[in-house]
Amino acid sequence: MRKALMLASAGLIVLAGCSPASDKAEVAPTEAAPAAEAAAEAPADAAAPARDTAVPGRMVAPRPAPLAPVAQIAYAYSYALSLPRDRGAEMMSRHELACVSAGPGYCQVISAQADWAAREPGGRLELRGQPEWINRFRSGLALDAQNAGGRLDEAVTNGEDVTRDIDTAATGAQTTASLADRIRQLQARSGGTMAQRLEIERDLAELQQQYDAQQIELRALNDRVQSARLTLDYRQGGVMAADSATRPVARALGDAFGLSMGMLAILITVGSVMLPIVVIGGAVWWAVRRRKPASA
Repeated sequence: MRKALMLASAGLIVLAGCSPASDKAEVAPTEAAPAAEAAAEAPADAAAPARDTAVPGRMVAPRPAPLAPVAQIAYAYSYALSLPRDRGAEMMSRHELACVSAGPGYCQVISAQADWAAREPGGRLELRGQPEWINRFRSGLALDAQNAGGRLDEAVTNGEDVTRDIDTAATGAQTTASLADRIRQLQARSGGTMAQRLEIERDLAELQQQYDAQQIELRALNDRVQSARLTLDYRQGGVMAADSATRPVARALGDAFGLSMGMLAILITVGSVMLPIVVIGGAVWWAVRRRKPASA
């Protein structure tokens, strides 16, 4: 019995000594939890958007870079194709037919002129159409020339900024319309002589003409922006091959032939001038020589 009491008292002493440690063990996790949460939230805060200092708690969204102002540009393209003499007329006809077949909403022929029987045969085709259609059409011109045994010599793009002209025409038309409305309001009021009313009518007529002219100019400028112009020049000058090693020889032979024909043309011209002189001089000399023996 006494031994059991001693064992019980010893157990109480052990439990009393262990209880502070357990309390400390229970408190430690509760104090460490906020630190762990703070450590876990630190990277998220670093990646989060910047906070607005003027309004606490409000996030500032990143601002996108401003876009450049879109200019109203009227484009015009100019291409020059060198083709064999017998393929130039065919190529020009195919291009003109492609424009006509597309329809007036996509392409229109402005002018077409050619002279394939001249000393320097060639032709010119001017088209105007929808910018996307024109771009697709001109993207295949180099291949068309290559398939016909020729080449693309020139490709020029010109763009005219008509933004200011459009703004000026639109502002002028708006101002004219506002002024006409004010004059009509004054005209609606009672009073005024017949001469004054006639003067107002003349002013309104002039304003209407001015407004119509401004609208026509504005429509023409918008049409230039909404369409593109393409000029095609067809020249004689096909090549044996675009990158052939014999190309310089072919060009030299062509130049030599042209020089020979030029010299022959000069000789023919000189001969046509000298022949009458020689004939007349010979006839005079023969007549003089014939009269000398007769006189003797």
